[in-house]
Amino acid sequence: DDTQHEVIIELAPINLMPHSVHTFLSQVSEGYWTRGTPAFVMNPGHVLQACPHPCLETKAMGGSYPGDPYVDMRHAGLDSVSFQEYHPEYPHEKYTIGFHSGPEFYINLMNNTLDHGPKQAILKEALGDDEEVDETALEPDPCFGKIIKGFEVIDRISEEGITRGDLPYESKETKEDGDDEVELSDALLIQPVRIVSMSIILENDDDSSTSEDVRDEL
Repeated sequence: DDTQHEVIIELAPINLMPHSVHTFLSQVSEGYWTRGTPAFVMNPGHVLQACPHPCLETKAMGGSYPGDPYVDMRHAGLDSVSFQEYHPEYPHEKYTIGFHSGPEFYINLMNNTLDHGPKQAILKEALGDDEEVDETALEPDPCFGKIIKGFEVIDRISEEGITRGDLPYESKETKEDGDDEVELSDALLIQPVRIVSMSIILENDDDSSTSEDVRDEL
């Protein structure tokens, strides 16, 4: 199916999630989500993950791309967020957008607040005050936007996209990396959904901040 569909993402106000919004807008404006083969590539069930070019060619995705696929983004300082910011007005609810670290982003397919949001209270209650907890495990993922148009597109990808986990065991392939075999994730979509282009739409509103939407044409 070569039909293109539109998804519009409304980003969080810049004063709430400044670092994540700036990082994502910079990725878009520099063309990392338009040139090459950016795509939705993974569906583990709770999120739909997208990655920029050339992730489809990497060994983790079944390709043969050598080395670091995001070296250009790394040189530009756009391969990841520098810190995990979070604001309670943007929890990880269904159809919201998050970074784990980057440069990939994901769309929450369900309410993932317990898994991707602040975990301090949850772990404290579960483990008690006497248990030591890795502080990095407590950091929430940034949630920096939400889908405002194209819900049916996201639903169709998540519901109709076949993953490696849906295949019979004997149909699954591994990729050889020299003398080693690379085990591919069961969450990989057999047919990734290409992101054809992504552009920034600016809309002035009545607030002091500017509402900035990012349009994906799939």
